Amino acid sequence: MLAVCQLLIVLILDVTLAAHVDIYKNARLGTRIVQTRFGRLQGLVLPLDNYKFLKPVEAFLAVPYATPPTKSNRFGPTRTPSPWDGVRKTNNFSAVCPQRLPEIQNEEEALKKMPKGRLEYLKRLLPFLQNQSEDCLYLNVFSPLHAAVQEKKLPVLVFIHGESFEWNSGNPYDGSILASYAEIIVVTLNYRLGILGFLNANPAPHIRARVANYGLMDQMAALHWIQQNIEKFGGNPSMVTLAGHGTGAACIDFLMSSPSMVPGLFHRAILMSGSAYSSWALVEDPVIYAVKLAKELNCSIPEDLIKDHESIVDCLREVPLEDLYAVDIQPPNFLSAFGPSVDGVVIRPGRSNQDLDESTRASKRNQATMGQYDLLISAVTGEALWRFSASDIQSGFEGDRRDKIIRTYVRNAYNYHLSEIFYTIITEYTDWERTNQHPIITRDSAVSALSDAQYVAPLVHTADLLTSMNSAQEGESGPKCFFSVFDYQTKDGDYPQRMGTVHGEDLPYVFGAPLIDGFSHFPRNYTKSEIALSEAIMIYWSNFVRTGNPNEHHRQDTILAASKERNRFRSITWEQYDPIHQKYLEIGMKPKMKNHFRAHQLSIWLRLIPEMHKLGAGMEDVLTRHNLFKNHDDMSLYDGHVRPDLFSRLPIFDENYKRRNNFSLELNGMTTMEPLALTTCLPISNLSGNGPTVTTNSSDSSAFEGYTAYSTALSVTIAIGCSLLILNVLIFAGVYYQRDKTRLEVKTLQKQYQQRSGHQQSFDSIKHAHYHLGQTVVDVENVDTGALMEKSPHICSNSMQINVMKNNSPAQSTTQNKVPMANNTAYKPRAEHVTIPIKNQPQQTAPQQQQPQQTFGRTETSFNNSGMMTLPKQNVHIPMSYARNECMTMATLPRNSNLNNSAVEQTSKQQVVGNHVRAQTVNRAQNNNSPMGHSHQKSCHSHLPTAAMSDL
Repeated sequence: MLAVCQLLIVLILDVTLAAHVDIYKNARLGTRIVQTRFGRLQGLVLPLDNYKFLKPVEAFLAVPYATPPTKSNRFGPTRTPSPWDGVRKTNNFSAVCPQRLPEIQNEEEALKKMPKGRLEYLKRLLPFLQNQSEDCLYLNVFSPLHAAVQEKKLPVLVFIHGESFEWNSGNPYDGSILASYAEIIVVTLNYRLGILGFLNANPAPHIRARVANYGLMDQMAALHWIQQNIEKFGGNPSMVTLAGHGTGAACIDFLMSSPSMVPGLFHRAILMSGSAYSSWALVEDPVIYAVKLAKELNCSIPEDLIKDHESIVDCLREVPLEDLYAVDIQPPNFLSAFGPSVDGVVIRPGRSNQDLDESTRASKRNQATMGQYDLLISAVTGEALWRFSASDIQSGFEGDRRDKIIRTYVRNAYNYHLSEIFYTIITEYTDWERTNQHPIITRDSAVSALSDAQYVAPLVHTADLLTSMNSAQEGESGPKCFFSVFDYQTKDGDYPQRMGTVHGEDLPYVFGAPLIDGFSHFPRNYTKSEIALSEAIMIYWSNFVRTGNPNEHHRQDTILAASKERNRFRSITWEQYDPIHQKYLEIGMKPKMKNHFRAHQLSIWLRLIPEMHKLGAGMEDVLTRHNLFKNHDDMSLYDGHVRPDLFSRLPIFDENYKRRNNFSLELNGMTTMEPLALTTCLPISNLSGNGPTVTTNSSDSSAFEGYTAYSTALSVTIAIGCSLLILNVLIFAGVYYQRDKTRLEVKTLQKQYQQRSGHQQSFDSIKHAHYHLGQTVVDVENVDTGALMEKSPHICSNSMQINVMKNNSPAQSTTQNKVPMANNTAYKPRAEHVTIPIKNQPQQTAPQQQQPQQTFGRTETSFNNSGMMTLPKQNVHIPMSYARNECMTMATLPRNSNLNNSAVEQTSKQQVVGNHVRAQTVNRAQNNNSPMGHSHQKSCHSHLPTAAMSDL
């Protein structure tokens, strides 16, 4: 059995070397011995003499940078390698880390999941991934041969592979051509993948942090090794740049913002077609997959996962590798099952990829760490094309299939307002000017939507975070950011032309494959224009590695030959990216600077949808079913696997439920606040042993929650309305009660007056402001409470004031006499003239002469110094007006039975013009016993005496 295994390994190695035969056919062992901190190394020399512009390269393959993570080190932090004795020959690639490879043996079934070009690409790539072992933590160093002897150290480019968090390796990406042409040190590496690299059974990382991102820890360990040893290979440890593609770019993004990252391990970053903000980048519910895996392998699940989740890891540590990877756990479409997740150590709590607009606190923390690095981001035009089937690519599809694909993405990527987000996407990516939507057009719109959502928008968001911090640093030169879009399809590539550049089609040009007509798993047969394009990209990348700026023209002038294709790149100046101008370099056969790449489409992913989703997360009282699709559990509406909705998941513990509702927790000196990472929730289906399928009993509980929320809101509304109604009723009742109380007091006053004074004359309504007091008219508005109540407390409770003339002289000033009203006797004043005050009447400086006439006009009236008008004692005729609503002087008229018609006619011709006159006191002659009349102070007509009315 052992012999068979050894033979199999030899065959695999032969296949691997055969894939590199074009580069390694003339390779030989190097004569130089490199002394590292852990031992001595001897590498291979690759002559590359047959290729233009290329110089010999020294390759050191399978250099250990960590202790093998086997046995007790499985699911453990990365440890430094053990020293070795003697010289270690590094002339063969190491085994790759254990992984579950894509199924492509059955091509017919495979083409239902991927395009034909993707299948051809995997056929070339997978042979490099057949030799698997847990002892896989090795890196490869590619250095120009002269780097070891020259004094000046070269910059270092560390490439982290992509494709998936669960499979692939750094071995297929040979860096010898890039190192030789660009004169830099290139390093590729392996790191733990899938279950061994990202198992996270901790449901509460915010309470008890524990390392779970072992793959990211491996990358950190490799960077530590580079800092300690790269100088021995001719590299400069102070000029290290991390470059990654796809999932590798997402890993770099996580490292840039990780609290565990030691500053100075790298200085610049190149993110190609990947970001930590993509939906597939962060596993938000890793406990689901850990529990499912444990159940499949007969590991017991503890009742208290928070305290005893380590028991799951301990059990899986003892499971054989073959059994561990025999379990097939399919994640929902567009998501990952085993990838980076929040563990509280490498990735801090509060990180979420559902919302591109992070909380202010999290955004500031990420900016503070990301602000240390220069950044270059790159995307292609058709990033998501590889996700569609061969028939979709060839024939297109109708709107129904497009709706299923987009609906599946929305359900798996978001939790709130799913219908609104779905229709927003459909509206934005539909060409409404076309009367008929051709299947190819529909396919292209779906590809663009998923490309923007999963790749381009997250990349731009990462660049915005960095550059927004730079704009805030006034007067300081912060990190630089550059943005490029690769828009070229290889003529003899895997995909049909005019499909748009597919995810990964730019990698051959970065690694220089066209310069030697292809190598490794990259396509073959390139044109001269494509060779020039590859040279230009390698120069841009190497310039950025050296200085942080891709514009360094002297390298182009010395290497690029004088040709039409090469001259196109000499005249281009790659301008920096900023959130306002958003300039980017479109890389193709006709490179040009542009701005605002897909700005309108990206705005819905960067602004509109995050705002909609954030509002939904803050509206707990909204009906639960509102956030879900109509017929949410109908699986025929989706394309592929979908995850259970958020509202059908079972909270593990109460504090987690609080975190789901965005409560802030202060634990161990660390504040966390963000939407709940779904590590704290388990689907009901998974707890019962089923897979991540849609639960069918969620509608009842959701409807009940919504009914309760709306009932509460309705009850509160009704209560507030009733309270306001009662308050209004009480106010009106108080007003009416006060008015009736006033009327009742006046009527009681009238009754008392009539009973005690013996008057037969009935009072008018309370609207009149004057009252009889014997022969004195009392004004209730100008009152003297003390005097009146002292003499006649039975008259009224209001204060009254009576002004009486002391003598007959009109020039004398008036005095205030108290009116005696005891025994109901008529009051007889000592003064012989009646004084009537006229408001607002200017006082006369000179006394008026008394006129003997019995009637008087305005000019005949005398005034005293106090503004009082003096009337004659006898035969006084008051001018009257019979015109309706014509205001006189508001004088109170006496009831004189001797008033004749001629007097009335005479007085009617005279108009009394003046302000409002109130009668304070009227004295009648002793032989005239008729009572005075009264008039209302605010009325616009005078009340005639009874006798005058009878005469009329």
